Amino acid sequence: MKELSIFIDESGDFGDFDYRSPYYIITMLFHNQDENLQPAIAKLNTELSYLGLHNLCIHTGPIIRKEEIYTNMSIQERRHIFNKMIAFIRQVNIQYKSFYIEKKHILDVVEATGKLSKQISQFIRNHYEEFLSFDDVKIYFILNR
Repeated sequence: MKELSIFIDESGDFGDFDYRSPYYIITMLFHNQDENLQPAIAKLNTELSYLGLHNLCIHTGPIIRKEEIYTNMSIQERRHIFNKMIAFIRQVNIQYKSFYIEKKHILDVVEATGKLSKQISQFIRNHYEEFLSFDDVKIYFILNR
């Protein structure tokens, strides 16, 4: 049985334009469950443990903004974490697609939703046959609230 997992995450908000957060982004990460990620995950966890980070769920926003557990880390230490993540991404067989709107060109939530929906539906239509090649497609939405 072929299974595709789709992990969906968002960045930004539908609020008024703010130069610090000019975009609203939705990213979909696609993982064919036939591809075993466990060895790469184990290696990433080992690499992070060398940096003194154990059982870490990496979220890039706090790393960039020097928040939460990263408050007292130097830019070099935080860059090491990014480098470990990039190495991980390069060695696993996953794909992703990001959809975004630039908020300064959007009048309201209805327009924002419409523009994103159009991008996502076009992507699904373009890749519909690929999705049909799987017996199961499971969608996970990552809620960071």
